[in-house]
Amino acid sequence: MGILKGKTAIVTGGGTGIGLAIARRFCEEGAAVVICGRREDRLQAAAAGMTDGPGRVCAVRADVTVEEDIRRLIATAEEKTGRLDIVVNNAGVMRFGKLDEVDPAQWELLLKTNVWGPWRVMVAALPALRRAGGGSIINLSSIAGIKAFPATGLYCMSKAALQTLSQVMAMEAAPDKIRVNVICPALVEETELADPIFGREGVPQFYDTLRPLHPLGRNGRPADIAEAALFLASEQSSWVTGVLLSVDGGRHLATNRPVI
Repeated sequence: MGILKGKTAIVTGGGTGIGLAIARRFCEEGAAVVICGRREDRLQAAAAGMTDGPGRVCAVRADVTVEEDIRRLIATAEEKTGRLDIVVNNAGVMRFGKLDEVDPAQWELLLKTNVWGPWRVMVAALPALRRAGGGSIINLSSIAGIKAFPATGLYCMSKAALQTLSQVMAMEAAPDKIRVNVICPALVEETELADPIFGREGVPQFYDTLRPLHPLGRNGRPADIAEAALFLASEQSSWVTGVLLSVDGGRHLATNRPVI
């Protein structure tokens, strides 16, 4: 359809999982896409897999917790395409643990990656978005930022903080025709988010445990989130800003018990 034709998008954490699915979908719709991440091999493989689409793709090795990397990422997008219209803050980390047991170093890790990084990316992108006449910022949060889950306190905190930052930015950037919205997924398979917690061998069991907790009867897929991101990136959502969009199979409605 080409609903993003002529647009340029940045997708952080774009080498795998949800970020890769979003980048591919944007590319299919005609956008020039700049993906970033910390692993060069994953980025190059992702970029190579999208070169046949109608859009263009560029891979930039960058860490969203490093200010210099963020500035270079924004500059590269404008240098390569002459503009910046869409920013997707997808890069993030998840850790589990009870609040009285977690290592304080995890607090710093989650704050730097899930809150500080997206904030600095948004701030760095504002001048380029203004030069383009406006745009769309999409931040990937979680239903863990909306409701509390035991043993995930630091993750819940970081995602709740990101949601509030996003809504404040939505108000502050609105005069420049820059929209800021948040997608809140539940469990999405085919990502690496749970790997550091359960290990690759333990992830399938984790998926099986969570599946019946979603009223629609399945965990999410990266493509589910990519379609929501496409809506928020396009003019189809031109009157939408400051929204926390739960894309979660109804998980935000459910308790921690399976449906009986």
